[in-house]
Amino acid sequence: MKKFALHTTTVAVFLASNAVIASPFIDDAKVNADLRLRYENVDMDNTKIDADALTARARLGVISGVFNGLSVGVEGEATAEISDKFNSTRNGQGDYNTVVDPESYELNKLWLKYQFPVDGFLKGSDITVGRQSINLDNQRFVGGVAWRQNEQTYDVASLNLKFTPNFALYYAYIDQVNIIFGSEDATPVVNNVAQPSEVDSESHLIQLRYKVGESFNAVAYGYLLDLQYWSADTLSSQTIGARIHGKIPSLPLRYVAEYATQQDYADNPIDYEADYYNVELAYLLPASVIKGEIATGYEVLGSDEGVRGFQTPLGTKHKFNGWNDLFLNTPADGLSDSYLSFKVNPIEKVSLGGEYHYYTTDENSRYLGQEYGLVLSSALPLKGTNVLTKWSNFESEDASLVDTRKVWVQMEYKY
Repeated sequence: MKKFALHTTTVAVFLASNAVIASPFIDDAKVNADLRLRYENVDMDNTKIDADALTARARLGVISGVFNGLSVGVEGEATAEISDKFNSTRNGQGDYNTVVDPESYELNKLWLKYQFPVDGFLKGSDITVGRQSINLDNQRFVGGVAWRQNEQTYDVASLNLKFTPNFALYYAYIDQVNIIFGSEDATPVVNNVAQPSEVDSESHLIQLRYKVGESFNAVAYGYLLDLQYWSADTLSSQTIGARIHGKIPSLPLRYVAEYATQQDYADNPIDYEADYYNVELAYLLPASVIKGEIATGYEVLGSDEGVRGFQTPLGTKHKFNGWNDLFLNTPADGLSDSYLSFKVNPIEKVSLGGEYHYYTTDENSRYLGQEYGLVLSSALPLKGTNVLTKWSNFESEDASLVDTRKVWVQMEYKY
């Protein structure tokens, strides 16, 4: 964490130590807890041993009340390896298939927020400085990677301005990215440049948001990512784009349309330009029959003639291109994903979902494989507790990919 994050720590400690004179700061404070136990099995048609990962994750935090517009949040996070029969990228178990949930103990969040007065100009706006979560839109380009045990957080100064209830500006300067590989060094210790725990950054996130009820939401964005030394600077990029989504009035349909263009930025040694687009249409099932939806879509992460594919290094990638996470880095030839998905609630507090993907390259439309999966989750009688079972299967005839099957079973408690 660099200078501005250290200043945040100093201010937060000062406020906390003087909170006795600011009773709302303590009286309205809220404690949050998030406990998760997960088993993950990875079976790949390769020479590695199947992974059997049993891990536990705990987060505990406090968010203060608001005093003169100021509030503070702090959260610690710990991930433990109960079983080490998997390659976490840190535990030296390279004979096993990989599950990126390494042992980690860290300060997950520490931020100071100023909220504008609710009866003044720019009411609902805020300024936040420090280590925090960022989840923009559907998290395709910037997110917290919530599926993994170790959350991706950011050392950031962010500004959220609400000019009207329907029109807003968001800006963030990222000083450091704390990615999912955790706090521990690799074993044996190596110069693990491609998988660091922290990435120095001089990046800018800019969004203009416009909303007209449920029928139309629009965002125009520019993400200037200077991710220093991460994969030899090859993940630094400039992405400009726009996204619209909403529900079609008087019809049981939901839509998404998005387009972006990306090129090299900062010290990226690769000269390239690639496009991204996604269209999706979903049918909303009649609530009188069963609550849920069926969706179909087509997503393309383009390529610059095979030189470089469109990359999303800060995105929550598990939400896209299949649950097996085989396309976390877009191939040089790009990726086209035709997909179907469904999600229903057959009974109260129970959710069933599934998805199918058909993958080809953007360049030359070469077949890469197909993937399908199912997920079942249910709330338990204990408030805040949820259990989940998930399965995904990938099949391919491409020499660069292998058939992969994954199974997850987890229990989570949130307070």
